[in-house]
Amino acid sequence: MKVKLAVTALLLASLLVGCTQMSAEEIAKKMEEKYDKIVDFKGVQRIVMEMDGVKHTQEYEFVFKKPNKMKMYNREMGMLMVSNGKTMWSYNEKKNEVFVMELKQPKVNPDYGEFVKDLLKHFNVELLGSEKVLDRDCYVLRLTPKENKSELALEYVMWVDKEYWCPLKTEINGTHMKMITEYVKIEFNTGVSDEEFNFTPPKGAKVITEEKLKEKLGIKEFSSVKEAQKAANFDILEPSYTAGYELTSIVVMNNSVMLNYAKGQDLMLISEVVPKYEIREVPNAEKVKIGDAEGEYVEFYGSGMLKFKKGDIVVTISGKLDKEEMVRVAESME
Repeated sequence: MKVKLAVTALLLASLLVGCTQMSAEEIAKKMEEKYDKIVDFKGVQRIVMEMDGVKHTQEYEFVFKKPNKMKMYNREMGMLMVSNGKTMWSYNEKKNEVFVMELKQPKVNPDYGEFVKDLLKHFNVELLGSEKVLDRDCYVLRLTPKENKSELALEYVMWVDKEYWCPLKTEINGTHMKMITEYVKIEFNTGVSDEEFNFTPPKGAKVITEEKLKEKLGIKEFSSVKEAQKAANFDILEPSYTAGYELTSIVVMNNSVMLNYAKGQDLMLISEVVPKYEIREVPNAEKVKIGDAEGEYVEFYGSGMLKFKKGDIVVTISGKLDKEEMVRVAESME
């Protein structure tokens, strides 16, 4: 997750190069040239969240090494997260408890050109000027959504390091919230050893595996709908049309089912639940027809979400599909 966020931030930063004069492919190529110069970086990150007048601040000591190794430590909370790219450890110092998870997701290998095209489609980018952050020269960018249909729409201001094109500070402003993420200390290419990203639980620590946690929460995972149906307490709806996405797993928990699909790095999630209470309408959603039924559709920066009801089951489809494709998937569900 940390790796994906870092890559996304760098892709956003790449838009500063006169995006109205350069093609998305040229921007992506320039970004790759700069990003290739980063091998590792470490420092201290501060996050300040203000919502409805209430402010929260957290600081993390972090280390990151390409392509997918990371270490984050919140000293105040006593929380440490370490990943060597294959295994992730989450250690709670106060409880002397560690959660261990084997990483099954494919390596982050985004199609830079396509990703940048998507950003150009949904954001207007404005170069405000230059400023220094941590005594490093930075470009100052403002990113605003081209279509402000959702009350969740946000405006971003980013301070991007001129040498590495890494965002050193990001300010996000919304209707009811403001968040500032900044590095109060940062170093690039320090030669971090791979040993930094391995973790041995302290003596006496309680070790919780993913399997144990799933068992505790009543989560069961299957590879086929036929197998999952035996554990579900309602008839699972399965689409006959999936827009090229392939089923990777089905998760059953209590009165809900999650069907996970993938196409390359893109995911499509289909959630099915028999609610015990009335489900609220999605704010600012567009009403769409799904056969004889009516659904709600919202789009948020290139990702869509479609919610509708079939019988007693409330279905939510989310992913990087356009509205027409999502409707086709929904209409094919039996």
